[in-house]
This record gives sequence, C-alpha cells and structure tokens, in this order.
Amino acid sequence: MPRPLKPKRPQSVERGGSRRVGPRRRLAAGAVALSLIAGAAILLWLLRTSPAEAALQGFVELWSRGDDRGAARLTDEPRSAAVALQANRRGLDGARLEAEVLGVEETADGARGRVRLTWRVPGIGPFSYVSHANLRSGEGRWRIRWAPAVVHPGLAAGERLGTVREPRARGEILDRRGRPLMSAKPVKRMGVVAGEVEDPADVAQRLSKLLGVEPGPLKLAIRAGGREQFVEAVALRLDEAERVEEEVEALPGGEVVTGTAQLAPIRAFGRAVLGAVGPVTSEQLEQLGDAYAPTDEVGQWGLQRRFDRQLRGRPRAAVVERREGVPTNTLLERPGRAGRNLKTTIDRDVQTAAERALGDDGGRNRALVAVQPSTGDVLAVANRPTDDTYNRAFEGTYPPGSTFKVVTTSALIREGGLTPDTPVDCPRTRVVGGRLFRNFEGRAGGVGPFRRSFAESCNTAFVGLSRRLKSGALSRTARSFGLGREIDAGLPAFGGRMSLSDDRTALAAAAIGQDGVLASPISLAVVAATVADGRWRGPRLLPSRPAAVGPPVRDGELRDLRILTRQVVTEGTAEALADVPGEVHGKTGTAEYGQGDPPPTHAWFVGYRGDLALAVLVEGGRSGGEVAAPIARRFLGALEGGP
Repeated sequence: MPRPLKPKRPQSVERGGSRRVGPRRRLAAGAVALSLIAGAAILLWLLRTSPAEAALQGFVELWSRGDDRGAARLTDEPRSAAVALQANRRGLDGARLEAEVLGVEETADGARGRVRLTWRVPGIGPFSYVSHANLRSGEGRWRIRWAPAVVHPGLAAGERLGTVREPRARGEILDRRGRPLMSAKPVKRMGVVAGEVEDPADVAQRLSKLLGVEPGPLKLAIRAGGREQFVEAVALRLDEAERVEEEVEALPGGEVVTGTAQLAPIRAFGRAVLGAVGPVTSEQLEQLGDAYAPTDEVGQWGLQRRFDRQLRGRPRAAVVERREGVPTNTLLERPGRAGRNLKTTIDRDVQTAAERALGDDGGRNRALVAVQPSTGDVLAVANRPTDDTYNRAFEGTYPPGSTFKVVTTSALIREGGLTPDTPVDCPRTRVVGGRLFRNFEGRAGGVGPFRRSFAESCNTAFVGLSRRLKSGALSRTARSFGLGREIDAGLPAFGGRMSLSDDRTALAAAAIGQDGVLASPISLAVVAATVADGRWRGPRLLPSRPAAVGPPVRDGELRDLRILTRQVVTEGTAEALADVPGEVHGKTGTAEYGQGDPPPTHAWFVGYRGDLALAVLVEGGRSGGEVAAPIARRFLGALEGGP
C-alpha cells in the first residue's frame, strides 16, 4: 500500500510560522483597512448627525455650489427663498459662497442651526459672518424656515445685500517731461438706469450690437444695480457719441450722461501703446481675480492694461444692506486709494510729429517708431489703422529687405575685408544655386565702388559678396545690433529672428534681408540707433527700467557705416530726405513676401538724425524710397531739427 504524500511546506512560511506577504497583498490589505476605517467614520458621523443637521447641511452645500434654486427647494417657501437667494448673490456681484454648519440644536418647536458664511465678493474680498437658520419638521422631513436673516442676521423683509464702489482718480500716463499723454476730456457715457429695465438680457444684447461692448458683464451689472443706479456700457468722445446717442436713449431705461474720461489728444495718438479704459469683460474678470468687480472699468490694451493696477488705484468698496435699491447700513468697508501716475519715455512732441507723418487712416497698414540712440528710450510709436489696437510697430514680424544690408555690410567689413571703396559688380540679375536675384531699387551700375552699390541698394552686388561671409558671421553681427535679442521694453515686442543656414542660396537671400530674416519696426529702429550711437542699447518705454547695453562698434567699422548711410540720403534711394535740415543718415528697403511674379513687397526706411533714430514700415508698399522715405521726411521735417 503506497505511503501517503507528505504535504509540502508553503513557500511563504518561514521558520517560526510567520507568513511573508507580497507588496500587492500588503496594498490590498491596507486598502481594506482604510475602507473599513472610512466606513466606520462615515457611520459614526451619520449616527452623531441628527436629521435636522443633515437637512441644514444639504441646504448649505447646494447654496455654496451656486445652486440657489436647489437650496430653496429645501425651505418651506421655495419661491420666495429662490428669489431672495438669487437677488443677494447678484447684489454681491455674483460672489462665490463658502458655507459651513457650526452646529444644530433642537428646540421646542423645531431646531436652530448656526452657519458660518464667507462670501468671496469681487473687488472686495472675503466677507465672513455667522448666520442662523431655524428648521421645522413635517411630513417626515426637516425643512429650513425661510427668512431673510438666513442670508444675514441684519436683513429684514424687503432687504438684501449689495455692494457700493466708488472709483478713485485714475493715474495719468506721462511723457518723458512729465506732461500728460492722456488727460480728462468730455465724453458721453452710454448706459441704462437699472430699475427701468425689465429684461436685462435683451437690453444688454441690444447695447452690445449698438456700442460693440460685451453683453455678459453688462447684463449682470443691470441685474445687480439699484433702482436708480446708472449702469454704464461705454464712454465715447463727443463726436463718436453723436452717431448713437438717440438710439441709446430710445432703449428701455436708456440714458446718456455727460462726464469726463482719460483720453489722448486725438483718437490715433499712440493708441496701440497707450491703450484705453473700458468696462471689464467676463474673460478679464476670470484673469484678474477678486480684485475686480463686474462694474469696474479697466485698461483694455497697451500701457493702460499692462499697468492697470498702478493707474486705477483701489476703489472704495463696501458691502451694504439695501432696501429698494437704497443702501441702509454698511456691513463691511474697504478703503480706497488714488491711482499712481506712470511716466514713460515717450516725447509728446515727437509723438505728435509721428502721427502727422502717418496721416489719416486712408491707405495701407503702416507704422513709425522713433528711439533715442544715446539711451534706448522710445520717443514715439504710431500705427495705422487707428481702430486696430495691434501694435505692429512693436510686435509685427516682417522681412526687413534691404534695411538689413546695414547688418550685412557690417559683417562684410568685420570678417570679409570690405571697404566703401572696394570694387564690386552690380549686374541686373544674378543666379545663385538656381535662384534668380534681381534689383528692386536703383539701377544696374556694373562694376564700381561698394559705396555706390550700397547707396543704390544693389541686391545683386550683396548676393555676390555673400560668398565672403564666414559661417555664422551674419547671425553674430545681427545680434550685436540687437536683432535676435529679447526686447524688454515694457510692452510685448519682437526683437527679430535669424533662421540662417550655410547653404549658399539661403545665405545670398539672407544678405538682402529675405527668407530666414525677420524683424519688427522697433528692432530695425534700434539697428539705426546702433549706428548713430556706436553701440546697441535695448529699447525701453519706461525710464524706470534699466537699458541693456552691448559692446561698442569698432571705430573703423562705425566710420564706414556712417559714410555709407549718409550717401544713401545724398545720392541714393533716400534722396527724398536730402534737403531735410540736419545730417540725415538712412537705408531704404523693399522686402518681398507672399507669392507672385514679381511677389508683393513691404516698404521700409530706417535712419537717424543726431540723437534720434527711426523706422518706417508700409505694408504692401512698392518700394522704400518711393513710399517709406517720404513719410520719414514729413516726420523729421515736423520736428524742425530735433526732438
């Protein structure tokens, strides 16, 4: 008879009888233990929580989530409670609520609970207090006895919470000499009287179409407004208001109020840089946080937006009790403070000359920017069209065309042994790597000194000279003139980009500012400023910002660049400026973009006179000499010799 098999010892059992448990089993066991503990805690809470407290907890949870109607259904007067809860939330400008039950005590006729309420009121911050709620039991469940005091112990029938905001004087944006660039001017404020509007959503939408404002915050402000409160949609200059004044007044509750606002001398004056102030949008409220309320006015773009907190100061704000829209008692007050002025590097006279030089909105998109070479201070920034808030003078990205020949020439002098008198050939066309290059400005001059090819902006001469450039020479030189560096001017700005390769064809195109080379008007104005001052200085809009400074340009190189840029004005493509007072230096540019045969072009002029450098761009302009240089002439002529 076979012997029975002896059972094997399990591998997980050690001597002494203890069991090894693998990681997964340990985790599973831990999870089970935690679940048991959590379940026990919940059970203990349920056992300790009375039905009345559970009912109150459900009410405050729905109320805190913003479900005012859901919370109202847990009261004994759902309709009245819903109206009151929504009115109080609107009165606090849509504030977020955090509610916590502190305890519930049963009484002879029901129960009484204590609740800590904390409202996060836009533009005011936390408003916290303890309120009480009475409860009664009936039909097998507990309900909250509705009363205004549930919202706040100081409220009686017919009262609700609300806010009061009194804006302080807004700071001014000043020029370099302390003169205001924007000042108080008469306006017409378009809006409605809140108590006379039966359908806030409809009126807000109609005002939106009429005035171009966002309807959401306007609807909220009308709903939250007192019976006699004027809710502003937008403030318009007097000439702009004439077109829509009658239509606004014809709306339910529509009203036009005469007032003042911070405005520039004319609508175009530095518009993209200075910015404007207007009613806050819902998107802005999400970005700005609780420091702002739906009824606030904020900077919409430019310096007004970038430095809004400094300029606006802090409004006096309060949480109040209201009866029929009229404040009856102040519950919380935040003191206000006046805004602080913002001093800029802009020169009001130079800015005026820039606006006059660009003219009205007719014609192509264009920009003019002026800087002071010795400091890097931005003296003027003008853009067209006027209604476009895009600051193309700072943020635009364009091929620089022949204005980049200043950089190419510097690289050729530094690393290619070029001089103004070096003989070079300027044929009508030249082919490099199968690509045809031709001249846009000037004429084919044949063989002659380099100074002539530079003055006449001969593309084919530069294409031929590009073979002298060593690897990385253009990028290194461009950076020494500021191109490719980040610009920290106080507002977003494009410092230029060089995506260059050692391919012969690509290098030839880059030598004349095409293909892998991009720049903005401000970055090219700095190139001209570098020639004027002898070193690169980072441009700045605010004198409080330290200006970055590069190494000096070598004397011989600087002397040659000044000779060449002066000859462009006296004998070359920028002869439109030849009779302008003072010694003007410059370089024109005609930059290809897009498709076509020939492709369309942008027109450029960059240059300097004394301690003033500038860049002019005209999108789609035929040539720099014909289109951009005359604008520079008007600008410098208006300054009568200097800023």
